[in-house]
Amino acid sequence: MASAAFERFRFSFFEDQTSARDGLDTLALAELEGEEANRAEDLLIGFLPDARAVIGLGLLRSRRAEPKLTLLFEAEQRAGREAKATDDEFFSTDGLVYLAKALWRIRPDPRWRDAMIDVLGADADWQRQTAVEALCDVCDPVAVQALIKALDDAEPLVRYHAARGLLLIHGLSADSRDPAHMMYRVMSRDAARREGGKRDTLAAIDGRPIGAL
Repeated sequence: MASAAFERFRFSFFEDQTSARDGLDTLALAELEGEEANRAEDLLIGFLPDARAVIGLGLLRSRRAEPKLTLLFEAEQRAGREAKATDDEFFSTDGLVYLAKALWRIRPDPRWRDAMIDVLGADADWQRQTAVEALCDVCDPVAVQALIKALDDAEPLVRYHAARGLLLIHGLSADSRDPAHMMYRVMSRDAARREGGKRDTLAAIDGRPIGAL
């Protein structure tokens, strides 16, 4: 008989029609151990290339899935280059970012990190936001510099997630709901308020070691 956590995982990743909006039950997946964790891994590998499977296999740090994820990543890179050559403005980089983040979790490599950073140069705000959110889990000095640069992004939500990621990577709390918190001030349209939030974020991480998420 499956545990409650396994049933929650299975519903969220394979059956819940609202998971894209409400988020996957990653906590349920993290609770799985032993045979149930192996069973979940098998199910997710069989569900590839669905993005939910990519995310889940990254959370499991699945070495068994690494070859398939790498092939999918390389295919997404080729598709991205072709889209760029044909000026396809509707090409989505989300799949590439999800794959790069999962592969980084499994085996950190500059190739995966750099792919996420490259998307920060995209024209579309939503593409940059997806990339900066993914970089929040990359505890690496190069990623930190990319997030610092993203504090000046034109999109407020990109700036917010950059500040949040910098705090998390350096072992600081990012749970505040205070509108005066630095994460929210960097979103401001007011230049002085925005710069104050950026300054406080940089001061908070100054001299602090990069942690491990």
